Amino acid sequence: MDTPILHLVSPSRDGAPAMIVGDVAALTRLRAAIDTALNAGTGGTELFCSDGEPYDLLVVVPPSMHNVYTAYAGEVRPARSLRELVSMKQLCGLSSAPE
Repeated sequence: MDTPILHLVSPSRDGAPAMIVGDVAALTRLRAAIDTALNAGTGGTELFCSDGEPYDLLVVVPPSMHNVYTAYAGEVRPARSLRELVSMKQLCGLSSAPE
C-alpha cells in the first residue's frame, strides 16, 4: 500500500500507554518530520488514517516546554499552574485563543 498510515493514541487513563502505530512509510515520514523539527524548530508531514482520511502532523520544538500545556477533554475549569499559558494549538499557530 502506498498510503502512509499512522495512528497516534493518547493514554486513556492514568498508567495506560500512549502508542504510535504505523507502517514503514508513515514511520519514515514521522522520523523525517522529527529530524526537521530538531534542526529547524518545526517539521511536519501529511499522513492518513486507516479509513483513507488525510491529516497533517506537526512536530514543534519550542524553546521551553515550561509554559506549554494540553487541555483535557471536557475541561471546564482548568486546574493548571499559573506558568502554563501556551496551549499546544497556539504553539503550532493553529489557534490564537487558549483552549
